[in-house]
Amino acid sequence: MVKGFGGIALAMVTLVGCASSGPSGDQEDQSQVSGANHAVQMGQYGLAEQRLAQYVYRDKDGALKIKYFGISGDNRKHAIDIVVALLWETGRDDTLKQFAHDYLPGDEYQTTLCRISERQAKYEEAYHCWNNMGEVDRAERVIRTEATLRILGTP
Repeated sequence: MVKGFGGIALAMVTLVGCASSGPSGDQEDQSQVSGANHAVQMGQYGLAEQRLAQYVYRDKDGALKIKYFGISGDNRKHAIDIVVALLWETGRDDTLKQFAHDYLPGDEYQTTLCRISERQAKYEEAYHCWNNMGEVDRAERVIRTEATLRILGTP
């Protein structure tokens, strides 16, 4: 009986150790995530991807995901924000839509969708998106932008 308990205790200690990286792990994660943030701000997207690689993966369907275990809640939230910024800056709109759907709360998700529609010159879609969010000024700006581009003859 004692022998069986020792195996269970060892398994529990191992599992608990895997679930929490501890204070030094949190600091290392924070350093990596902050480094990725700085790299995105400097336009060094490859470096940012390298720094984020230990926290991000693709599931069997190819969707971009953030690892749940091995990173604290605050560092995980920061990593999510940086991945969103990286996807935005590199123009990976389809991946950004999927990732935002999975990880951003309501208004942040809707704002991301509106911004993507606007960037893709889907002005009517962007107008309705902003208007539905109650962002009347942004919706009107989209219409003015589209009108200006038509006048200038730019697509």
